Amino acid sequence: MLTEPTVERIIAAVRSKLGDDGARISDSPRPFLGTWWPGTTSFEQELLSDYGVGGPSPEIERAFYDEVKAIQDSLAESQDEPTNPQQRMMMSLNLRAKALGIWEEIAIPVRRQEEQVFRILAPRDIMGSPIVQAIPVDQYLRGVSIRSAEDAARLDTLTREVSRWRWVSFVCGAIAILFLLWWLVA
Repeated sequence: MLTEPTVERIIAAVRSKLGDDGARISDSPRPFLGTWWPGTTSFEQELLSDYGVGGPSPEIERAFYDEVKAIQDSLAESQDEPTNPQQRMMMSLNLRAKALGIWEEIAIPVRRQEEQVFRILAPRDIMGSPIVQAIPVDQYLRGVSIRSAEDAARLDTLTREVSRWRWVSFVCGAIAILFLLWWLVA
């Protein structure tokens, strides 16, 4: 078996295969699960994905499949080709599962197409179709703006609390040192 490719090599290989300029594949692995989106996926969407039923945008799904295929091909280049047909099939399924996991780490799941913003989630089943959700651009921008303002306010509050606790710990430390010095002298 050849050496396992690093994430940076996979990103470079996928970008070269896709001709991506950074719009679909990020520079480094990031957990994009925290990306704002109104609500979560429904059971119905997950079930339809498990059975390979397509979503609202065939172009977005094709882009997803192209990205996963490019990741899978990059991973396959570092593998020795097994001779046994069963091993080949298992290797192919394992590469697909690994490619889906890597896609979740390096792909940017929010895409814009015309006046819609789409969020792509990898399927739960390796043979399933991606879960694609769509909302209008205006609604997405409004939601992201509100979330950014809330995050900034929360960050400001947390910064003040950290500063307050830093002073409390400094005062407690100074009192403890003074008490220790008094005890040693007495």
